[in-house]
Amino acid sequence: MHRRRKITHRRQNHSNLRRLRKTTPTAASFSVGLWNCQSAVNKADFIASYANHLSLQLLALTETWIKPENTATPAALSNNYSFSHTSRPSGRGGGTGLLIANGLKHTPLLPTNTYTSFEYHATLVNTPAKLGIIVIYRPPGQMGEFTNELDMLLSSIPDQDCPMLFLGDMNIHLDSPCSTDFISLMHSFDLEQVPSPPTHKAGKNLDLIFTRNCDTDSLTVTPLHLSDHYFIQLNVCIEKEPKAAPTMVSFRRNLRDLSADQYSSLVTDNMPPPDSFSSLNVNDATDALCSTLSSCLDDLCPLTTRVMRSNKPQPWLKNDTVRELRSRLWAAERKWREKRIHADLKNYQLLLASFSTCLTTAKAEFYHSKINSLTDSRKLFATFNTLLNPPPPPPATGLTAEALASFFTGKVAAISSQFTDATCSGPITCSAPLYPSTKGAIFSSFTPLTESEALTLVTCSRPTTCPLDPIPTNLLQTIAPAIIPAITHTINASITTDRTSLGAHSRYRGMESSPQPTRYPLGFPRDRYRDLFSFLFTPPL
Repeated sequence: MHRRRKITHRRQNHSNLRRLRKTTPTAASFSVGLWNCQSAVNKADFIASYANHLSLQLLALTETWIKPENTATPAALSNNYSFSHTSRPSGRGGGTGLLIANGLKHTPLLPTNTYTSFEYHATLVNTPAKLGIIVIYRPPGQMGEFTNELDMLLSSIPDQDCPMLFLGDMNIHLDSPCSTDFISLMHSFDLEQVPSPPTHKAGKNLDLIFTRNCDTDSLTVTPLHLSDHYFIQLNVCIEKEPKAAPTMVSFRRNLRDLSADQYSSLVTDNMPPPDSFSSLNVNDATDALCSTLSSCLDDLCPLTTRVMRSNKPQPWLKNDTVRELRSRLWAAERKWREKRIHADLKNYQLLLASFSTCLTTAKAEFYHSKINSLTDSRKLFATFNTLLNPPPPPPATGLTAEALASFFTGKVAAISSQFTDATCSGPITCSAPLYPSTKGAIFSSFTPLTESEALTLVTCSRPTTCPLDPIPTNLLQTIAPAIIPAITHTINASITTDRTSLGAHSRYRGMESSPQPTRYPLGFPRDRYRDLFSFLFTPPL
């Protein structure tokens, strides 16, 4: 007989449940611009600098007039930006492109296809949030097959739920009956038009912006002197999952106003008395010396933080004339946007023209001076290459699990084949030893280092500094006469006790370690004290 198994049911204890923490989505914002530049060939320097002036992350350009064989213009547009564009296959004019800030990763959104009624350039921005961008240019004239071909283009987008920005010069009068089919088509793809004031000097809305699954604000329209079309700027916001992005900061010290005598006196006052310092072991002596140097430097020259720019300004923008014009340009722009007076707009456009001319001159002078000063042929050709050829576009993200697995399998096989030797019976077992055994004698005593010898080692060393140093090496050499007794004691204590300051080494490497005995081979010459000094004090000092 089988005994019936007694089944007991567990009771629910709701006090063991923990409330899940909800994450609220955050918004990723893009500063976007749109402009029909009517030839970027002779405005490349102005376009890149004006985009940098407005701190734009994305700038859509139409009518770039860049021919397929022209590589100098894309290279000039790639200052602080990555320029991705599509040229008109034949004939003059046309062309679309997109300036993308260097911090944004992007890939092609759609394969290149040729339509008879319009030109386009499609890009997918992957960080900080996904945003599909299609820049389009439709030449003036009858609608023709524009609506049908645009339907084919929008239907080929892989991810219909991805936030989308569809913008460009459509040359469509929205108040005309011919635009009804176009508006209906855009609504069928959930693309909503962003309202804007007139974008052409004739008072028409020819440059249109449509969005999907994203919000826009702060749209401004600025008449520029270089085109009949106005410059459009707006912010595009996309909700994304929160992700802690560390802020890049730089640490600085103002050592120019530091008095070496004052610092030396402060270090001397804060150091332990000579009698007590001489009784410290190697680790304690090193820690006391390093902490005193660091704390005294922090008192006189504290570290200051500064948020690092994502894009470094181009060197020709540091020209004094360019800086002055930029300041006047900002002031004129603010004045015009506040009062909207036509005279202020004319003044702003005149300053903009002067800024463009001055910028071109400053860039030409910079490269003229750089090319004339170069003596290395490789650097010379590299400079010409940056002027004539843009940087290569990022590769498409088509990585699969099979490709990743095969890559590592091949890498492991290639490394394993390097260990196979003809004299060995296999990859692991070998009849001959790989390394000869060395046995050296041990010698147990050193002559202590004098303070004058230690001072010579410190002052004659190269003043190289690494981030682990508590103070710069040149400052250490300057105050060395005041702290040389402490340095000399630390070196001699390490030699006489047969131990090195591994505690200081591990402290700076983020790990703990106990001092280990160190043996030296017989015949250790006295002139090797320099190497010993470097080994003992380079990591902490």
